[in-house]
Amino acid sequence: MREASSFCYGPGAYRASGIAAMPAAPKKRERIGEELLPFGDYADIDPYQQLCEDAELVQQQDRQDKAFYETDDWWWDHRHIKFLSKSTGVSLGIMLVPYFCAFLLFGAVFYLSVRIAMHLESVNFILAIFAMLSSAVLGFYLFGTIGPKLTNWVVINLAKVIGRGGLAKHGNSYMENRCSEFNRQTGVVSFAQGKKKPPLKAPFVEFDGYVERVVQRGGIFYRLMFVHRYTGKQFSQTSLSAIVDHKHEVHATWDVLQRYMDVSQPMPDVPRLEPFRHLDPTTAEHDRQTGRDPRYWRDLDLEAWKAGEGAAHLKAQIDYPWSRQRCQLTPQLGKVEMSIYKEQLKAAVA
Repeated sequence: MREASSFCYGPGAYRASGIAAMPAAPKKRERIGEELLPFGDYADIDPYQQLCEDAELVQQQDRQDKAFYETDDWWWDHRHIKFLSKSTGVSLGIMLVPYFCAFLLFGAVFYLSVRIAMHLESVNFILAIFAMLSSAVLGFYLFGTIGPKLTNWVVINLAKVIGRGGLAKHGNSYMENRCSEFNRQTGVVSFAQGKKKPPLKAPFVEFDGYVERVVQRGGIFYRLMFVHRYTGKQFSQTSLSAIVDHKHEVHATWDVLQRYMDVSQPMPDVPRLEPFRHLDPTTAEHDRQTGRDPRYWRDLDLEAWKAGEGAAHLKAQIDYPWSRQRCQLTPQLGKVEMSIYKEQLKAAVA
């Protein structure tokens, strides 16, 4: 088994307590309808919804193969978190799913109504017409009540499959053009921009996080959006930017990503990272001092956890005063010119 002693952080690794002077943002960071998220003030709360989903995933994978995390398809480890940037074609395909489901449900109702009428026609024509109309009314009622929920379930789960790298098997070229990452070892974030543009690579502290409001049928939802402060480029069509019902889930997701990138902090105690905790020096020392069970998530009784510790975790996430967090980065903006800042970056990695 590999040990943390064989792994070291790069010179540009991120530490919230050591954020240096940075250039001022070319434009105001406040955005209408979107909430700017702070750097460096941690709640130590992991997103409940993701914890539940990922615990189910790792337990299922562990039952099939105890070494599941050693494959190239496992994108979360002590070095980096890899994720997909969604392509226009994939996004368009997901957008068409509701219409496709509606077409299938409408066709099913019409087909069953006609079949019922044909079956009863030989008995009584009036009864056949009545049965067809009744079944049609009942079918369209169910179509209007169950249909949206079923469609929403299909869309959400399809997005999850894509987000977990489900398209990875479609070829290396797709992956090269769509794969992005948060690198804990180097402190650098890379966002793919498609096959015609090179990825945008920059230190983590150059990317502001926002709670983005997403208006969809049924109400207002939320997702995490990343904006590169000095180019204005924004990234929200990623598998890290799942659309959720409550913005506290987005706050917790940002909290996880910050603590993952901050090498002065142990890696977040989330299921996907569990097999790699002993390989990260800060995390390994933390677990040694606390006596953490190395297989906590893989051996966890998830249903019992949801009823007990999980319920308390969710309440803490909902009740936490997220709006009171204070950004440790904002005071550093405008203290250095861009030209000097770039020279400092070059010197830091030289």
